[in-house]
Amino acid sequence: MASVFAQLIVNGKNEGVHAILVPLRNEKHELLPGVIVEDNGYKLGLNGVDNGKIWFNQVAVPRENLLNKYGDIKEDGTYYSDIKNPNKRFFTMLGTLVGGRICVARAGLGGTKFALAVAIKHALKRRQFNDSIKVQEDLLMDYPTHQLRLTPLVASAYVYHVTLDKMMQQYCDPSQPDKRKVETQVAGLKSIITWYANDTIQECREACGGKGYLLENRIADLKGDVDIFTTFEGDNTVLLLLAAKGVLSDFKSEFNSAGFSAVLKILGIQINDKLTTINPIYTNKIDKDHLYNPKFHKHAFDYHTRRLTYSLAMRIRDYIKKGVPSYQAFLKVQSHLVALGKAYSNDLAYTTYCDFVETIEDDKNRALFQKLGTLHALRTIRQDAEWYLEQGYIGGTKSKAIRQRVERLCTELRPHIEVLVDGFGIPEHCMSAPIAK
Repeated sequence: MASVFAQLIVNGKNEGVHAILVPLRNEKHELLPGVIVEDNGYKLGLNGVDNGKIWFNQVAVPRENLLNKYGDIKEDGTYYSDIKNPNKRFFTMLGTLVGGRICVARAGLGGTKFALAVAIKHALKRRQFNDSIKVQEDLLMDYPTHQLRLTPLVASAYVYHVTLDKMMQQYCDPSQPDKRKVETQVAGLKSIITWYANDTIQECREACGGKGYLLENRIADLKGDVDIFTTFEGDNTVLLLLAAKGVLSDFKSEFNSAGFSAVLKILGIQINDKLTTINPIYTNKIDKDHLYNPKFHKHAFDYHTRRLTYSLAMRIRDYIKKGVPSYQAFLKVQSHLVALGKAYSNDLAYTTYCDFVETIEDDKNRALFQKLGTLHALRTIRQDAEWYLEQGYIGGTKSKAIRQRVERLCTELRPHIEVLVDGFGIPEHCMSAPIAK
């Protein structure tokens, strides 16, 4: 039996997408009349999943097969739904897909944790090179380049784990039936996390040298299986466009709700930001307390999101003022939309993580988690350094200091690295890669 999402047309009126249970085969597993099924064949990975195509030709199912939580066909053949607004009903119906996107991101993150555990456990016992005085060769994990390759990826794994836990909690909250906000959040997070997953697994493969290329060490299969998640449940670039449009909608409602005072408030924020951020004292502030302070990280992420939102809204407005149709206006700013989707997702992940860290009662654990958050934040800001430099938000001196601090944090976290990968909670019997033993 399949659950089929389809347009529900009742008495000639289209009531939108609904889910319907449709039997495909009888007890002998023979296809029922009007149903054609075809397998898609072998894929890059994840071949345990039977992707295929189904055709229906005049297939009838009883009224009771409609999954009717949000809309139903009554016995007299009329349609009824508690959700009167068709737009809201559509988003409620498709809320199921949001759960799928959370699961895809979590699956990608699960594969990433396994690859990191294999690469780091290998690096903690594999020795390579030394000077002539030493008796023992150096551990791979003691090389600064190796730390820089893997440690920030472990920090990000923790940040994304905490964020996805929070998203799942919000998605499953029955008191919040309207999932549109969660849809915006999850669309962006799914994109940045699954891209991170692919990049990390590749880094882990290379960090294990030829051993990582062997099938027995499992990273090769992970590369194939996790690859699909960048397009599974929505192509990542398209999902970032969706996330950015959600951010713009929120901006528009905030802009319109309070009228002129909101406009003044937003312009005031812009001016205030310009004064504090373009100030040379701030843009080149490089002391440790400032660079390690979550307030600086939050401000950087928030500034990135708000600046892109504001400039994007102004660009679209200008195009529409010139008579460009809204669809064409959106096409002209697609790269800007993608940048906003990424910035928004980075902001959301870090803010969610910081809120979680505040709840940790044990001082030592909280300090360790704060350090992980700092490494993740500085590395992310560093990756977007081009934008921050263009905006004058950071100067060259500060950009250089951030790079140095990322390297320093990797060294500071070296004593904790084994505990951190054990903290992923991968059962011992699942750690089947020979190089991880």
